Formats: sequence, C-alpha cells, structure tokens
Amino acid sequence: MINLAVDEAYAFDYLSILEIKKNKKPDSYCVWMQCYNFLQNQFDNEKWSLMINSEEYKDILAANELTFDAVDKAKNNEVSAKYVDFCNYQRYIAKQNFQKNFFQTILKEMKIGYNIHNEH
Repeated sequence: MINLAVDEAYAFDYLSILEIKKNKKPDSYCVWMQCYNFLQNQFDNEKWSLMINSEEYKDILAANELTFDAVDKAKNNEVSAKYVDFCNYQRYIAKQNFQKNFFQTILKEMKIGYNIHNEH
C-alpha cells in the first residue's frame, strides 16, 4: 500500500465509507479496522475520541449512507442522476464542516459546477 497526503476530512470520509461497507457486509471489517487503526495512531486519544464521536463525523457517515443508497437506487433508475449528485454534494459539505471544526483549514478538494445546489 502507499501513503497519500490528503486533507484530514478526506481520510475520515474514506473511513466512514469503509464503516458503511462493514455494516452492510461484515467481511469488510478487517479493511475498516486497518484504516481505523492507521488513522487513530496519528492522534492522541482525546482528539481521536472527540473527532470519531462528533456530530461532524456522524454527518459524514449520514451523507455517505445517503449517497450509497442513492447509487444503489440509481442502478435501477429509481432516482435521478441529479439526486445522486445532490447526495454527493452533501458529502462535500459534511467534509468541509469536519475539516473546519477540527483542523481550522479548508478542504483542498474543490467541487466544480455545484452552484445549482447553493441556489436552494
């Protein structure tokens, strides 16, 4: 495996995706646990606990669950591509909030063409 420098919220987003997969398919547990331990080892226990139990992390999980379910429904044309895109944008917002709250920086990741979601 390789190490990749990414925003902290990006890493927690990835962890949350693995957590959702673990909950849906328990044989994914080892992959999730490996990532969990790798991330946890980079923080002191107090900071880790604060982040992993935060509302911001729960929001990332919820946004990823929403996106995961939307993608599944889109496979059968039960939801529009626009809805899947909207769900994915919610992930981005959740990551932004996590990053700002715990690391006082903005995401380096930039979304293009999302003015449509900001109009509502």
